[in-house]
Amino acid sequence: MHWRILVIFSFIRFFSSGDTLLAPCDSQIYCTGEVLRQVQMAKLFDDDKYFVDMKLTTAPEVVVEAFANLSSGFPNKTIPSSELQKFLQTYFEEPGKEFEQWTPPDWHSKPTFLSRVSDSKYRSWAEELHSLWKSLGRKVNVGFH
Repeated sequence: MHWRILVIFSFIRFFSSGDTLLAPCDSQIYCTGEVLRQVQMAKLFDDDKYFVDMKLTTAPEVVVEAFANLSSGFPNKTIPSSELQKFLQTYFEEPGKEFEQWTPPDWHSKPTFLSRVSDSKYRSWAEELHSLWKSLGRKVNVGFH
């Protein structure tokens, strides 16, 4: 029993800095800070992960400074949802623009290996599964960095 307490204590001590747990990353926008807090508290998106998938359109320092300037004009530094939405449209891109449709160059609509599946139901299922590669294939957009 004592070893369990020691392990738990060691785990807590290892992952904490004083009384505070370490941040998951060092970004003041995506991991900690007021931008993330206000975006999440405003519930602007159905999916909490949506915001962290948005790409910055400018340097992080510029975004943090612009956010501080904007928030200073509101009571308790809380930006109204409509203004927060405008801020995001100015400094972030919608997620998903980093990828474009792509078909693997070796993709064939009727690959020979499927003809070796003797059961017609399994072969039909495998052909349908194989056809999904056309809609699932993605590659990084050339203009994305």
